[in-house]
Order: sequence, then structure tokens, then C-alpha cells
Amino acid sequence: MIIWYWSVKGGVGTSVVAAATAIRLASADREATLVDLAGDQPALLGLTSGAGSGEAGIGDWVAAGEGVAADAIGRLLLDVAPGLRLLPRGSKPAVETESQSRRRLVLALEMLARTGAVVVDAGLDASAVRSVLGSGHRSVCVLRSCYLALNRAQQVPGPYDHVVLVEEPGRALRVRDVAAAIAASRVEAVPWDPRVARAVDAGTIVSMLPPPLRRFELPT
Repeated sequence: MIIWYWSVKGGVGTSVVAAATAIRLASADREATLVDLAGDQPALLGLTSGAGSGEAGIGDWVAAGEGVAADAIGRLLLDVAPGLRLLPRGSKPAVETESQSRRRLVLALEMLARTGAVVVDAGLDASAVRSVLGSGHRSVCVLRSCYLALNRAQQVPGPYDHVVLVEEPGRALRVRDVAAAIAASRVEAVPWDPRVARAVDAGTIVSMLPPPLRRFELPT
């Protein structure tokens, strides 16, 4: 299973939801790999300062083309916790417009999926998500109950089959409003909670996943 998390607007919680999914899927007897196409995961996961930054990552592997062996991808993985690995972005963007680079990225993800679940933090790259739909790939768009985010979503083609909605207190928009506005077939609400921000700030999200991130239904 390969799950792509993406959004149409920054700051809505895409990287946090992607990290939480990988953390929940990982265990001592089941591996989960978190693939970071956006670049924020090492800091979010509380890794040591500089981990993943300046080092080779998925972007470098894709850019190297056929000159690098396929199994070299394993040497780029960082161990985060039992069963949880991170594939950092590296020094180059992982997704380019060329179809060849997209095919190489998908090759890497499908190799990793042979040993466990793969969760991709695709950031704002909706086009990359659209190019890989099907064949065991799942797409999840993360939005906030914010008019600006919803307005942007109406301007960006989906996929909006599965949406995770971070519900902020005091907002007028609800699950039914989001589902109707972007024709989403499945919208799951995750309540905004200050404990999530505190866990990210403290670097403890891996060891102490906050309750709202332990409860939402994972894509299947």
C-alpha cells in the first residue's frame, strides 16, 4: 500500500497527518516508510539537528537516473523508531515535470512497498499525485476548515476521493460543506488540538502521538 498525502495550501497539517499515519502503521513486526517530498519531516519527527538535510535522499536518487542501482535506495533510509523509516527529500526536488523522473519515483516507492506500507508527504504537488493514481496507490487531500483552503481546492483539480479535514474551533465550515464544495466522496474530520502543535514543537510526536492523531481512520 502506498498512501499519498497532499494539499492545495501550505500550513494545513499535511506533513503532520502523513507522519502520524506512518507512525501508526509502523510496529516491531511491520515496517512503514515515510517518504518526504516536501522537506519538513526530519524536523517534524524530532531527529537530530541537520538529519536528512544536505544528505542524499529520494530527490538525488531520482535525479541520478539509470546510473544508480535500484537497490541503492535502501542506503538512503533513516531509522526513526522500531519499524519506522524515513526517506528524506535530499538536496534535489524529488518530482520533476518529466515523465521519466516520475516513473523513477514510482519505481522507488513500489520497491519500498514490498517490505511494508509507504506513506508519502507530497506537499503541494497535486500533479504528482494525479500521475500515479491506481495500482495500489491511495490519495488523501488534507484541508483545514478554512474558506481560503476550500476556495483554493475548488480551483485545483482533485483527486478528492478521500479528504482529511482539520476542524478548527470557531469555523463555520463543516464536513458536509467541504464534501459539497469539492465533490469529495469521503471527508473525515480531525479536531484541531493544541497538543499536536506542542508535540511537534517538542519533537515528541513519534514517542507520544497526540490523541487526535491516534483516532482518525487510516486509508485502506
